[in-house]
Amino acid sequence: MWTIIITVSLAAFLQGHVQASLNGASLYANEFGLNMTQPLESNDEIVSGNRFDVRPDDWKLGAANSSPFLFAAVLGCPLALPVNHYLGRKGGMIVAAILIFASSLGSAFAHTWQELFAIRLVNGIGMGLKAVSTPILASETAVGFWRGTSILAWQLWVAAGSMIGLAFNLIFDVSDNKRLTFQLMVAAPLVPALALLLLVIFFCDESPRYLMRVSSPRYNPQRAYQILRKLRNTELQALRDIYLVHKSIEQEEMSSKTAEPGMIPGFIKTMAGFLRQYKQLFLERRLRNALISSSTVSLAQQLCGINVLAFYSGTLFSRAGQDDRAAMYFSLGYGAVNFVFGLPAIRTIDTLGRRKWLLLTLPIMALFMLLAGVAFNIKDDTAQIGVVALFLLLFAAAYSPGLGPIPFTYASESFPLSHREAGAAFAIAVNLGFAGLLSIFFPSINSGLDDDGALYLFAGLNIVALVLVFLLLEETKRRSLEDLDLVFAVSKHKFMRHQVAEYLPWFIKHYFLRRHDIKPSLYTDLIWGSPEPSPGGGTFGVGQRYSSDTDRSSIHA
Repeated sequence: MWTIIITVSLAAFLQGHVQASLNGASLYANEFGLNMTQPLESNDEIVSGNRFDVRPDDWKLGAANSSPFLFAAVLGCPLALPVNHYLGRKGGMIVAAILIFASSLGSAFAHTWQELFAIRLVNGIGMGLKAVSTPILASETAVGFWRGTSILAWQLWVAAGSMIGLAFNLIFDVSDNKRLTFQLMVAAPLVPALALLLLVIFFCDESPRYLMRVSSPRYNPQRAYQILRKLRNTELQALRDIYLVHKSIEQEEMSSKTAEPGMIPGFIKTMAGFLRQYKQLFLERRLRNALISSSTVSLAQQLCGINVLAFYSGTLFSRAGQDDRAAMYFSLGYGAVNFVFGLPAIRTIDTLGRRKWLLLTLPIMALFMLLAGVAFNIKDDTAQIGVVALFLLLFAAAYSPGLGPIPFTYASESFPLSHREAGAAFAIAVNLGFAGLLSIFFPSINSGLDDDGALYLFAGLNIVALVLVFLLLEETKRRSLEDLDLVFAVSKHKFMRHQVAEYLPWFIKHYFLRRHDIKPSLYTDLIWGSPEPSPGGGTFGVGQRYSSDTDRSSIHA
């Protein structure tokens, strides 16, 4: 299991390193043919009282920075389905590492923003493949009870990779040769990419669930058992898990056999099967609910504004009057805070739960983002930048245990094995696609609204994210991947009605009016033969399992 965890951690480290590379390279836009947005000298050029205007180079910088994320969403994530089918999770990670290595090396030779845009297209395909394959590998090899903690390694090491990458940006900035500094920054991710490639090829095991799938070109039950035997403490546990996986796959593949007689066999049939999987995500309630929930939390991560700091913190602070090096120091502090405050989510993501972490942290994030915007009105420049930095770092601290690890955890665990790649690819594509759109539009948003206005906007979007999570997100903690079928079988309409009409009034009465009414529950468990409300059935959780067909049918309506 440690080999899997190290592999997932290194893949995540690479993701963070790439983000740090984008952040640092934005300060050297001159090296790929763009001029940094500068304060306008003439009052006639100032629009609506802002000190900055929206210029063509703002859009070009946004396009160059967005290309890896947009192409990860449009090409990388969808391609993860056929790549994972033919090559497995391990093969998907190998292809991703090769593409990121090649694109990082190529970026060092880019002289125009168009060249950088095209090279980052390749990077984006690799990023999408890696973002889908890696969390799925972690979820399919983890012990169900601590699945969230295992996948949490992804976000923790994204933060660590960002922090280390930003530290290297500071080291590279010492050089007086700006071209060399830029080249080192954009090429730096090739080192962890090469390390990931070697680790996956020589040491990492394939997912046993993938090897147990009869439709897989690499179907190998014996090898799957050998891997499970290494991942579990005892032979009995390995035998138990391989039997459960076998029965789960058998049931899923029997229920999803919809191939028509006469369909052209081979590759075309396989591609048609992939398209059918995407269609089924929208048609079948259990799959549709998982898709809505995982896409909601993926969207919420982008609405909160964290990637403003990940991609543009250097540019934001250089525009606020700080030199490039001071802006890099803030970026390094952001990376360190993101890593350190992600540590509390270890274990608590599986005990406190995904949903509760989000509902606790999103209001705090909105408050800190709002206060950071207000701090831009401080007249003293030195005090202003210090207070703004403080509130943005507090915002990052609140983000780290909640919206940081949960989107990728949720996407990789919410779907049955038969549709796991398709569902995770769609949800992660939503995340990366909106990250790309943010990269395109933020330079212009920041120029149009000024620094404080942009932060006010994201403070409001944090509240929007809070409402979406409250209404749409089910709890998935402490359930096996197979048991989640029961969670996502409940209609969204019934789930939303319960939150608004039953749980919210109880919450207000209990915590504000100090009344001790019984907590309402959407789910019912049979404990020792007696129906009792599940302990997590309200806003912050769900019941542990349905105990009978009667219970199940009563809430499927």
